[in-house]
Amino acid sequence: EQGKICVIFNVGTDDITIDEPAVLVSDGKYHVVRFTRSGGNATLQVDNQPVIERYPTGNFDNERLAIARQRIPYRLGRVVDEWLLDKGRQLTIFNSQAAIKIGGQDKGRPFQGQISGLYYNGLQVLKLAAEGDPSVKVEGNLRLVGDAPSVMATETTSATPPAAMDMSTTIMETTTTMATTTTRRQRSPSLKDSITQNSDDLLVASAECPSDDEDLEECEPGT
Repeated sequence: EQGKICVIFNVGTDDITIDEPAVLVSDGKYHVVRFTRSGGNATLQVDNQPVIERYPTGNFDNERLAIARQRIPYRLGRVVDEWLLDKGRQLTIFNSQAAIKIGGQDKGRPFQGQISGLYYNGLQVLKLAAEGDPSVKVEGNLRLVGDAPSVMATETTSATPPAAMDMSTTIMETTTTMATTTTRRQRSPSLKDSITQNSDDLLVASAECPSDDEDLEECEPGT
């Protein structure tokens, strides 16, 4: 929202908003965003800024709930339990999505830029796409960023500052990256072909170290 990170979610009650107003992320630089949620509680951190916490009103801990139960007439106990169970279902509405979308094209404000190192509930979404996982579908004007010198490590020109090239090379060596572009909507038969032709919609490539598991580590030179 206006160049700043804002997260809006709804777990079956009201919209819950958490944002970081102190950091402008539309400055052409790379930023790290960490968002966590448990029920209606959420935390947000941008880069090394302090963690912002959001605890909506109306949350009950076990002690308060136990006190409340003592004052509930016995004949109404089952009704209250069913109501609490329904509320519990609402607060877990985000725990079993059938699908997620990255980019926001259907919302009218599509993402423009680069995304790398994306984790969702422990899943490395971009890595799955790079490996051709059948559960991942790629749409829109996207191009491969990283993994090949022909794309990321070309000679520096007047239109590409040296600092930007260094940053791109680092990204190429350590993580899986995607970027939006205006390339032709056509899928090439392989990732290498898409890198060479630079005309593919495929958005990702895995440039991680062979020894990596879940966490990304910087590769040794030449790997």
